[in-house]
Amino acid sequence: MEQIRSMEEEKKERQKNILLSLNLDECGYSKRGGTSSGPGHAIHHRKTSGGHKKDEKTKCIILGAAALILAAAAIFQECRGDSGMISAVQNRIRMAGEDRQNLIPEYTEYENSGNLILVNKDYGLPSDYSVELHWLNNGQQAVAEEIYDALSAMLTDGSAEGREFVVASGYRSHETQQRLLEEDVQASMKKYGLTWQEAYDRESRETMPEGHSEHETGLTVDLVALDYQMLDGAQEYTEENQWLRQHCQDYGFILRYPRGKEEITGISYEPWHFRYVGTEAAKEIMEKGITLEEYLVDQT
Repeated sequence: MEQIRSMEEEKKERQKNILLSLNLDECGYSKRGGTSSGPGHAIHHRKTSGGHKKDEKTKCIILGAAALILAAAAIFQECRGDSGMISAVQNRIRMAGEDRQNLIPEYTEYENSGNLILVNKDYGLPSDYSVELHWLNNGQQAVAEEIYDALSAMLTDGSAEGREFVVASGYRSHETQQRLLEEDVQASMKKYGLTWQEAYDRESRETMPEGHSEHETGLTVDLVALDYQMLDGAQEYTEENQWLRQHCQDYGFILRYPRGKEEITGISYEPWHFRYVGTEAAKEIMEKGITLEEYLVDQT
């Protein structure tokens, strides 16, 4: 019996991080001066004698209101983008990876597709990318159809040796990926008192913006031990994770974000994040202790 399960804790943890604070808008900007019904937005005036003064005050009120409308429109445009759907997180994606651009050569000679498709902060999914999904037995997680057999075989073989695995996360839609990052950014601002950019820089070390996450390819799974389902560094000490790192390449998977390669991948060490690249590439990557980025450079 296939040992593929979902992790309900992830959903519960995410729900805890959703901010309901009235002094934050959906992009994480603090509304200075109170809420829309508070003193920061109310316009107070009283009647005065003389038409000229009244006209001047009316003009000031109109100009003030117009300024507020223009400011709100500017923020809305930044948060939503030209298409009306792109948030501030995605509008600033190119800014976040500028310092790392010189570390990784352009993949101008490499066709970015198939099992070796590169998706990170600097390289987003092609606009025409699509994936055929295979839903796992629990009906809550899905992976790309092409990796299901390999994933099933890997987890079944590990289970036969006494390991018990949980699929914490598989495929994510663009909308889900963006929502998760925005929740994390706002939660970090709230918890640590950070600015939007500081919170984004912190959270995007693990959670990518829409169109830049490997989870959107369907080729990636977060795998954890049944008796320890936390997505943290201690996962590497579980018997399940140690087994996976020893055998994953035999099934076409790699540890995507290894320790010591953060400047290349742009992502913090994640012992739970496994990516399917095919057995040939997986064996070379794992044997050499390199990343997918480094492997692709060697192929060009």
